[in-house]
Amino acid sequence: MPSDIALTYGALLVGGSIALFLSGILSVQCIIYFRLYPGEDWRRNAILILVWILDLLHSAFIVTSLYIYFIQYFGDKEKIATISWSIALTVVVTAIQTLIVHWYFAHKIYQSSGKNWWITAPVGLLAFLRLSAAAFSTTEMILVKRFSVFTRHYPGWVFTTGLTLSAAVDIIITVWLCYFLQKMRRRTASTIMAHVVNLLTLYTLENGFITCVTTTASLICWLTMPTNLVFLGLHFVIGKLYANSLLISLNTRKELREMRWNGSAKAGHGWPGPEPVLTSADFTIPYTYTSTNMTTRTYEYGGNTSLTMTSPTSAYRPAFKVHRLPTTLEVSVERRVERTSDDLSDIIRNEYSARLNAQQYQYHRPRPRSPRHTVDPWRSLP
Repeated sequence: MPSDIALTYGALLVGGSIALFLSGILSVQCIIYFRLYPGEDWRRNAILILVWILDLLHSAFIVTSLYIYFIQYFGDKEKIATISWSIALTVVVTAIQTLIVHWYFAHKIYQSSGKNWWITAPVGLLAFLRLSAAAFSTTEMILVKRFSVFTRHYPGWVFTTGLTLSAAVDIIITVWLCYFLQKMRRRTASTIMAHVVNLLTLYTLENGFITCVTTTASLICWLTMPTNLVFLGLHFVIGKLYANSLLISLNTRKELREMRWNGSAKAGHGWPGPEPVLTSADFTIPYTYTSTNMTTRTYEYGGNTSLTMTSPTSAYRPAFKVHRLPTTLEVSVERRVERTSDDLSDIIRNEYSARLNAQQYQYHRPRPRSPRHTVDPWRSLP
């Protein structure tokens, strides 16, 4: 391996620095997660804690590798061709993080596809094969201890297979999630729901695109430049990106869920239970249709609640909270009248005439007669 400082030591230093920066972002996201979802399901919390521990372990291996190459092997350029044990362990830790994230998104595909194992099982199998290839590559790195031997056809093709499977699984997951989201979007006429689906689709594309591009770049550098360590600097970043994509998917649920309708939610207290994972099945609800001949059919249309309807048309229910207008409507009316001098003269003349008529009426009004002048005809009768 040539002693090019920029493509060996420089690649390790830059890749390790970016990886540690992303590790700090992941820690902040984990803290935000536990503050936003204190009542989350324990299994999801366990997965998150496991990913966080693996990320810290991965960062520790990166720092150890930098210490070995920059401090312990200081001044000895030939040692850069040696594979340290910490470098080998970063590969398998990255693969474990990748497996967890891939299975997490595979579970979302499982929910969105109506629990279709024919779609979900291949994704989970490919993710597991990627972990197997990475574990084998780690073992070979520890055994051969030199990059010049590891980059040979064997065991080099095993490392190539692992990166290829990782990029392929990213593409498959992104395509399936976007397909189910757009399929659900075509079923609704709600503009609010369409906006949320578009936003969730954008998040899915961004997560899948970033991880896939970084993995593909590492694979290309590994195949075209096996004599330097640029591929390894990119490989440091891959595990951090997968872990952050998982946290982004979990932490954006609250923002998107606030736009979704839930009749059992208490006013001012948010969601009554833990925040579920967002999939295309979370934005719709199943309903039961009873026809005129008393035949009952249940339509699986996502969600966790069910409705009993008398007709399919009445089964629609808004998937988001609708802000209703208040029952009493207050209207303020302001009337502004502009008059000329001629109009004012007419008004003064009319008011003067009305006042004069009132005075004449009071002057000619007959006075009431006193009681002594009152004559009762019936008193004169015998």
